[in-house]
Order: sequence, then C-alpha cells, then structure tokens
Amino acid sequence: MDTEEAVERGTKFLQDKAGYYTHKLVSVKLEENVWVVRFDVGAFEEKIVELKIDDKTEKIVEYEQPK
Repeated sequence: MDTEEAVERGTKFLQDKAGYYTHKLVSVKLEENVWVVRFDVGAFEEKIVELKIDDKTEKIVEYEQPK
C-alpha cells in the first residue's frame, strides 16, 4: 500500500464506519509496517482522529476518537 491508498482507506473508514463526513488530512506516515493517518474532523475547533492501518492486510488495526 502506498501513501495515497492509506489516505483513501482512512477516508473511507471515517465516512462509512465512524460517521465523519467532513475531515481534513493532518498527517500520514509509515511506522514499522503500520500507517498512522491523522485527520481533523472538527467543524469549529481542532478534533484529531488517528487511524492505524496495517500495511500488509490494509485493515484498520486501531482507531482513536477525538478527545
């Protein structure tokens, strides 16, 4: 999986599973075969959602809601 695919997978998860239809990409990086993708889902203030996606299986392995 490349960077673009990781972002697309994260976006699809946010829309289909987490219910966030408005989001802005904050960062994406590969750490030890796991993509860490962060989105800002806040409308008026910053609310960061972090997703971890396994590079080999392309599955979401961790999801952290905004605090």
